[in-house]
Amino acid sequence: MSNKINSTIQDLVIFYVTENYKKYLVDHEIERISEDQLETVISKMYNEKKSHLREFLKQSLKDITKEDYPGDTYVDGVCNQMYLDDKLCINRLVIEIKKVQKK
Repeated sequence: MSNKINSTIQDLVIFYVTENYKKYLVDHEIERISEDQLETVISKMYNEKKSHLREFLKQSLKDITKEDYPGDTYVDGVCNQMYLDDKLCINRLVIEIKKVQKK
C-alpha cells in the first residue's frame, strides 16, 4: 500500500505545484516565467506554501483513500522526508514546471 500512497502523494505534489504555477501566471498577468527567474519564483513559492502543502496532502489523501487513509503521522513523515532537502525538492519542481511550460 505504501508504494501506491507514495505515488499518489507524488502526483498530488505535482498537481499542487502546477496549480499554484498557473495561479502565479494569472496573478502576474504573464504567459510563462522566464528561464532565468524560474528557480527564484519556484523557491519562493515552495517556501511560502510548505505548510499548506502538508495540509493539502492530508486532506486530499483522506478524500481519495477514504478508510484506507494511512494517517496524519504517515503523511507528516513523508513530508518531513521531502523537506529534508529543500534544494533537491526545488530542483525537482523546477523540472516539472519546465515540462508544463513546454506544453
